[in-house]
Amino acid sequence: MQPVSPPTALVIDAKKPPMGPMLVTPNARINGFPVPLRWGHNVIPAPPGVHHIEIAVPWIWEQGKAQITVDNRYHPAPPVYYASPFSSFSKGAIDHRPVKNPGLLGLLLILTPVLVMILAVVAFALFG
Repeated sequence: MQPVSPPTALVIDAKKPPMGPMLVTPNARINGFPVPLRWGHNVIPAPPGVHHIEIAVPWIWEQGKAQITVDNRYHPAPPVYYASPFSSFSKGAIDHRPVKNPGLLGLLLILTPVLVMILAVVAFALFG
């Protein structure tokens, strides 16, 4: 009879963008099973093995999807860092090292023409 290995944990640090969603928290699927997360440090008990982790933020649709594989068979699992994107059209970032929130450039490209149009309307109304 083989000794039972003690359970280990998966550590997931989830980071939202500045001014990001306060009421919506990320969800993970570990080996296909749903696991709710919160923003910040999460410790999830997991037996030794190879674990496939998918993380997304539920909104109108799942946004910021990202995935990674973690092996904790022979040593503690490395921490997983997830960063939600600035816009819902970008993928999330995930790695074993801290990551930055992706999609800032895309958000700025979307917002810049809108801001220019608003400023033009205001300027025309004031000086027109």
